[in-house]
Amino acid sequence: MKTLKKHWKWAALAAVIVLLIAIFTTWRPVKNPATQEYIVGSGNCRGQVDTARFLAVDDAFAIGADEDGMAVFKNPAKALRALRAHYGEGIWAIQKEVHMIPLTPYTYYPYTMGGWEPTGVTPEVKQQAHFVAGFVDIYENSFQ
Repeated sequence: MKTLKKHWKWAALAAVIVLLIAIFTTWRPVKNPATQEYIVGSGNCRGQVDTARFLAVDDAFAIGADEDGMAVFKNPAKALRALRAHYGEGIWAIQKEVHMIPLTPYTYYPYTMGGWEPTGVTPEVKQQAHFVAGFVDIYENSFQ
C-alpha cells in the first residue's frame, strides 16, 4: 500500500503523457482547406474531378477547391470514415495485393502510387479499388 501511495503521481503523469501523445498523433490539421466550390473549368479550379460521382455515394465526399484550385475534401476526416464504411473491401484488396499498411490520415501516401488493379477479386471489388485510388488523389491534396 505504501508503494501505491508513493507512486500515484508518477502513474498520473504517465497517463497524462500517454493521453497527450494520443491526441497529437491522431489530430491532423488540414493544410489546404476548401476555400471555394470546385466547379470544373471555372475560376482557378484545376483538373477534371467528377464531383457528382463522389456525392452519389455519400455527402461526406463533398469536394471543394483550395486557394490554388486543387480539389480537396471539405471534411477530410469525415470523407475517410465514409470511404472505410463504403469501400472497405476495396481498401483491403489493395492492402493485400501490395502488402500495404492500413489506410489512415498518416499512411495514405503509399496509396497514391497508382490506379490499383487487384487480382483474384470480384469486379465489384476492383471497382471499389479504383474508387479508393481516385479518393486518395483528392485526399492527399488536403494535406500538401
